[in-house]
Amino acid sequence: MKAKQMGALLLAVLMLSMLAGCGTKAGGPSSPSSTENETPAYPWMAGESPIPDRRIGLTRQGIGGWVGGFAVTETGYYIMGNDPCIPGDSCLFYGDHGSDTIVKLCGRPDCDHLNKDCNAWFDSSDSVYYDGSYLFVNDTPGTPRVIRMDLDGGNQEVVFDLANFSSLRLGSQYSMMRIINGIFSFSATRLNESGEREPSVVYYKLDGSMEEPGIVPESRMAMMESDGEGNFISIATKGAMILAWDPETNEVRELTEKRGSGYYGMEDAWYVNDGVIYHLNYASGKEEVLLDTGLRLEENESMSLSCFPDHLALQVDNSKSAYSSFYFYNWAMEPIGQIDRIDGSLIMICGETADRLIISSYPISIVPQYYVEKSDFGTGHVELHEFNMPDIDWAAAEEKLNSISGN
Repeated sequence: MKAKQMGALLLAVLMLSMLAGCGTKAGGPSSPSSTENETPAYPWMAGESPIPDRRIGLTRQGIGGWVGGFAVTETGYYIMGNDPCIPGDSCLFYGDHGSDTIVKLCGRPDCDHLNKDCNAWFDSSDSVYYDGSYLFVNDTPGTPRVIRMDLDGGNQEVVFDLANFSSLRLGSQYSMMRIINGIFSFSATRLNESGEREPSVVYYKLDGSMEEPGIVPESRMAMMESDGEGNFISIATKGAMILAWDPETNEVRELTEKRGSGYYGMEDAWYVNDGVIYHLNYASGKEEVLLDTGLRLEENESMSLSCFPDHLALQVDNSKSAYSSFYFYNWAMEPIGQIDRIDGSLIMICGETADRLIISSYPISIVPQYYVEKSDFGTGHVELHEFNMPDIDWAAAEEKLNSISGN
């Protein structure tokens, strides 16, 4: 290569590095790369997808980690996870669309992002939600509360605190805390009219339309997720009933029994059992085979299906050997690629955007380490890319992991 061409290339690389560095230093969004993060038309796409092509402002099925722990905005995405050096505390990560760098969401120039004074740290948080203007996260330093903040993590303000509503007669133990499509909910015990403790699901709309929290009339709704259109659906273990909740009327109705891992909507479901992908229509009760993948589980293996607007991701976990494999299909049920092996005991798709799948694989924390470019699908080679995470001390994390495992 000629010296002039090499110099131009290096300058371009330096400029890109400077831009990435600016984004890292700010610890938050840069200029928007899209307005809706809608799925582009990839050449491998085929078939008719039942999954809504909407990502912003919704908590969606198919994404692992904490329910509600991933949010997409016009500029990038947010992931609620952990710093592996300090398992147990919550940490909010941010990445620009198209960038290979993920940072902790803190723009304070005096912060090293290694203690609880950092804007990205929370006592115990599960969810992050974007309403089009602000971010909302739940936090539980004592009683559950919700914090509203700017997209760069600044101007944090408590907009809901359960301590202000002692009249609910709730117990002191709280679980299943999550923000889904603008509603904060959690499980707790509550004194009923007979003075007995009973399991309850408490909810509060973050738009400020409620004077005090309400009670969902069905404790099974504690496992709430979304169908991607804003409807609230309860998805629990295999064999459990799938429920739908209408927050406007506060009514709960049964949809169907859960038959396998997959996507459950208000009228239909798509799921996998024993390597076979099925479609079920609730009204007719008709179950049809869409694809026999040919995959069969061996001892110590489990299988799950994530359904996205443009493709399906079938994950096979081997608990004994501590690795996972991924098999990808379009909605015509054609194979479009696979990842043979990712080592780790806690591997999951923790985020999905229009152009990427984001994968966590750290064994003691939810850390967004890797990503897959959807443009690789259909090419015969799906590459696993590793994020640059400048705020994580990987040497300290490895030492922490070895101390836990006894090595």
